[in-house]
Amino acid sequence: MNIRLVLFALLIAPLAIAQETPFFVEDVWPIFTENCIKCHGERNQEGDLRLDSPDGIRTGGEFGKIVAPGNADDSVMYELVSGISDERMPPQGDPLSDEKIATIKAWIASGAEFDGWKPELTAIANSAATDKHWAFKKPERPTVPPAKAHPIDAFVHERLSAENLAPAPRADRATLIRRLALDLTGLPPTPEDVDRMLAMPEDAWYAAWREELLASPHYGERWARHGLDAAQYADSDGFEKDKPRSVYFWRDWVVSALNNDMPYDQFVIEQIAGDLLPNATQDQKVATGFLRNSMINEEGGIHPEQFRMEAMFNRMDLIGRAVLGLTVGCAQCHDHKYDPLSHRDYFRMMAFINNSHEAQITVHTPEERKTHREVLKAIRSLEKMALAANPERAPFEESLLAEPQPDWEVLEFEFDDTSAGGQRHMPQGDGSYLAAGYAPTRFAPKMTTVPKTKRITALRLELLPDKNLPRGGPGRSMYGTSALTDIQLRWDSVEREIREYGKWNKVEFGSAIADVNPAKHELGPEWPVRGDRKKWTGGVEYAIDGKSDTAWTTDNGPLRRNTRREAIFVLKEPLELPADTQIAISLMQQHGGYNSNNNQNYNIGRFRISVTDSDDLPDQIVPRRVRQALTKTQPSAGQRKALDRYWLANAPETTELRTKLDELWWKLPNGDTQLTYMERPEPRDTHLLDRGDYLSPLEEVEAGVPDFLHDFNETGEPKRLEFARWLASPDSPTTARTIVNRVWQQYFGTGLVSTSADFGLQGEQPSHPEMLDWLALEFVDSGWSLKELHRLITDSETYKQSSQINSGLLERDPHNRLLARATRLRVEGEVVRDIALASSGLLDTTLGGPSVYPPAPEYLFQPPASYGEKVWLQGEDSQTYRRGLYTFRFRSVPYPVLQIFDAPAGNAPCTRRDVSNTPLQALATLNEPLFNEAAAALGARAMVQDGSDSARVAYAFKSVVSREPEYEETAALVKFLNRQRFRIGAGSVDAEALVSSGDQLNERAAWALTVRVILNLDETITRQ
Repeated sequence: MNIRLVLFALLIAPLAIAQETPFFVEDVWPIFTENCIKCHGERNQEGDLRLDSPDGIRTGGEFGKIVAPGNADDSVMYELVSGISDERMPPQGDPLSDEKIATIKAWIASGAEFDGWKPELTAIANSAATDKHWAFKKPERPTVPPAKAHPIDAFVHERLSAENLAPAPRADRATLIRRLALDLTGLPPTPEDVDRMLAMPEDAWYAAWREELLASPHYGERWARHGLDAAQYADSDGFEKDKPRSVYFWRDWVVSALNNDMPYDQFVIEQIAGDLLPNATQDQKVATGFLRNSMINEEGGIHPEQFRMEAMFNRMDLIGRAVLGLTVGCAQCHDHKYDPLSHRDYFRMMAFINNSHEAQITVHTPEERKTHREVLKAIRSLEKMALAANPERAPFEESLLAEPQPDWEVLEFEFDDTSAGGQRHMPQGDGSYLAAGYAPTRFAPKMTTVPKTKRITALRLELLPDKNLPRGGPGRSMYGTSALTDIQLRWDSVEREIREYGKWNKVEFGSAIADVNPAKHELGPEWPVRGDRKKWTGGVEYAIDGKSDTAWTTDNGPLRRNTRREAIFVLKEPLELPADTQIAISLMQQHGGYNSNNNQNYNIGRFRISVTDSDDLPDQIVPRRVRQALTKTQPSAGQRKALDRYWLANAPETTELRTKLDELWWKLPNGDTQLTYMERPEPRDTHLLDRGDYLSPLEEVEAGVPDFLHDFNETGEPKRLEFARWLASPDSPTTARTIVNRVWQQYFGTGLVSTSADFGLQGEQPSHPEMLDWLALEFVDSGWSLKELHRLITDSETYKQSSQINSGLLERDPHNRLLARATRLRVEGEVVRDIALASSGLLDTTLGGPSVYPPAPEYLFQPPASYGEKVWLQGEDSQTYRRGLYTFRFRSVPYPVLQIFDAPAGNAPCTRRDVSNTPLQALATLNEPLFNEAAAALGARAMVQDGSDSARVAYAFKSVVSREPEYEETAALVKFLNRQRFRIGAGSVDAEALVSSGDQLNERAAWALTVRVILNLDETITRQ
């Protein structure tokens, strides 16, 4: 035994002697319950060891028995808790006190008897092990340590005093000016801003500057980035196809919500269930895009339900990490190994969010909404005038009643997968089929069935809206439209295989009618055709003309295109089917573009096909609602409106009016789309899934929440809305703590809990637990105001400290967990780019709008760098110079500069970015075209400033790093400038490769090279 162990034994010997024989249940069991069960209990058995029952203690674990009754010195348990062995238990937190160690030793030495034991204590202990975890208890307001003006400083200084450390002095004013600007807006201050703040009184400038920054619209852009990371925002679907998607309305909603300081509880509620709020606005529906940022798989051969469930698992992980700060995804396949979250709890929570369509709604900007209202007002005015001028419409309505209404047999089909191009057709229970999964651009799906009727005179095709289709359908194109190139009907014996389709007996159609027949129109640029060949869309006759360059479309303009449509195809001769005969129908869809990776499909989304044997067929299609209204003596207001609209659209006397109305309808803005949540009217069952496998459902589960968190209040509102309110409740033990911790993380590099997405038993203990709780309660009491939280943190001297560090402090506290200084941080990838653009004066500060395409190597978006060809429409004019937040993000082909500087690709929720330091980063800022443009622009501004080269260098330097350069820095830069002038004059450097041609070419090139050095300083991309 070495001297250290001897001294240790002598130290605890008096305690052991003084300790009477311990009573297991009263003396030893509480120690195990408090310190051991969470790692060696029912949910988790580290080292295959359980300490929650006598049997487990006697059995031991992977290293054999841990207790030698009567001999503590030979017991593994005693060695581990006392620190004699290389390992110490418990591994986290404070070691056991000397008194507790002596109690365990005395109990083992006395024979390790389990007197007083009752079996029910096992369950109680496992419950207590989690109940005692700090994060599962509602925060309680701690007592703020005395002596400091700001509570944050009081908590921090108390900890520093205990560690015999002192806080760093306050940073100089120029550093704080830039620090605040980068922290609150992600942009550097201008030289004018710096001078203005330096000229203000000491007691006034700081608050004035901070409030100016908080009021800036760029504040929302800066802080939205972290919300977008957590929600894994990207502008493409991911997986193999990685098709582009339109989801920027949600991104802009986040920016706006932050700029308006939307209370965080409301922020959470709207993102989970904004569509379910009373009279939900477009913005509240858009907010649910938070849950729709998960990846979408539209590869050929996939099963749509499998990847819908994958998206559900992702949403559960998102809610856990971003809102609750818990790793709920661990319970997808089994009970959580560490936290008290069961497999059943996981699916009970999923039940709240599992009853939604995968919706893609039409959305409009405020300007578009204004235009929408004005055009609709003009349309309604014309309609009202026409109706008033023609009060007697009985003859027209009587003619509709005379239209025959044959009986239709709805057909059920088997689909030939080889002809469907990878697209799946999902039965919907009403005889219709929903196209899902991969969306080919040109294909001819074939369907077979044996109809009950043995005589067919006509075929009816219904195109049905569906909330799961773009803009509600009924098509799959980006507008929710479709184009039917040709419809074919064939028949043969039941033995004939579909692969021999060409040998089947073909049936010819004689005529067709439809409830919409748009004018002939050349295929738009959304569906590009390679070569000189042209394609057309138009009326329903194009679906039976046998030509591959014409197609029937239901697209008759915004607001009218996304509704139910119907066509009837009449056979040239009735088809008499022999016995044992099957029919095959092919819906040829050949009008999509050439690239299935870029949403160029023009496919039918949801459809139903029927046949009739009647010879008495209608000449026009009368919608069901109109027919119902015609049979009523007193039609309802809605039915009367349907009759009026049908008259306006079909009566002979409204032909001229329809031309004017059509012109107006086409003036309505198309708007854009946004993936959102939208509740299904028919509840979807949620089942426990064995090992998380969607093909292995077990019993059905009801919506519910884990018991170890706070209570769930049923309010009678929709269940998902109740769940959202539960997540954002002030009673939640984790919600406020989680967001407060993530905000702190952005200021200090590490949160008060370093594991920002895991506050569970395997997460890190808070470095300052009382301060975390105090901040969380202050945040809730402020009305969940994030701007107030920013004020609270930035008001503290802890935030204002200098980031300078000595070697002793660096060795003792390398990650600044004790907060004895400010943390020096490399800014995010987007901000690296933004600093260069802002400093140079190139930055386009426009807020919001579609994502933009800055310059990028063309090969990135072509095979083999990209799986398939992608469209990268490089922005024009100042779009190139938008903030990095707005750069279009393909998940599979991340924008290089952002990727090099550690921006996440959006494949999973990210609550904390990794920060790397690689040579590629320097190569990017030295050579990337946009950084060189920024250097040229700032150099051109610097060279026209008044004064000497030293003064001009100082102007450029201050524009970038917000301070005056030191004498040595100025001298080095002026020397470098003169050297570049010489090299360019000697022909060693091509000036035209650096700057655009024009006056003073060589001088501008020399300044561009000099400014490039400043833009590549470590200080430039570092928040000091």
